[in-house]
Amino acid sequence: MRRLALGAAVVALSVGGCATTGPTPAPGPATAAFNPTDVAWLQLVVPMTSNALAAARLAPERAGSAAVREAANAVVAPSQRLLTRLESVRDRAGLPAADVHSGHRMPGMVTPADLAALRTDTGPEFDRRLIALLRANAAQVVVLARGEQTSGAEPETRELAGELGTEGARQTEVLPKTA
Repeated sequence: MRRLALGAAVVALSVGGCATTGPTPAPGPATAAFNPTDVAWLQLVVPMTSNALAAARLAPERAGSAAVREAANAVVAPSQRLLTRLESVRDRAGLPAADVHSGHRMPGMVTPADLAALRTDTGPEFDRRLIALLRANAAQVVVLARGEQTSGAEPETRELAGELGTEGARQTEVLPKTA
C-alpha cells in the first residue's frame, strides 16, 4: 500500500506541480514492463536533467567565480552520461521525445525562462542564479529518484533512478551553498 501511495506521489509531483498552460500531449505507448510511475518519472527527469545540463554548460563563459565554474563543470560530465541513458530508456519505453512538461513550472525544473535569464547574466548575478537553480534541481532529483525506486516497475529504470539520486546527492555536496 505504501508503495502504491509513493507511486501516486511521484505521478502527482510530475503533473500536479505543473501550472498547465494548455493540453498535455498524450504519451506514446509504453511497453508493459513500464508502469505509470516509470512513465511519469522518465517524462519528468529527462527534461529536468537536460535543462540543468544546459544551464551548467553556460558557466565557463558567464560565471564570475572560479568556484562556480568548477562546481558547474563537476555537474556536466555525469549529467550528460545520465541524460544519454535516460533518453535511451525513455525511447525503449516508447515515450515521445517531446517535453510534455514544457511551459509548466515545477520544483527543481530549470525552465526556458531560467535559461534565457542565465544567458543574459554574468558575474555574481549569474553565479547566484545558476547555483540556486542547480541546487534546487539536484534536491528534487533525489526526491523523485526515491519515488521511482520505491514504486517503479521496470528494473533498468529503477536502477537508473538510484544512480540519478546518488548523482543528485553528490551535486548538493559539490555545489556551493551560495554564490
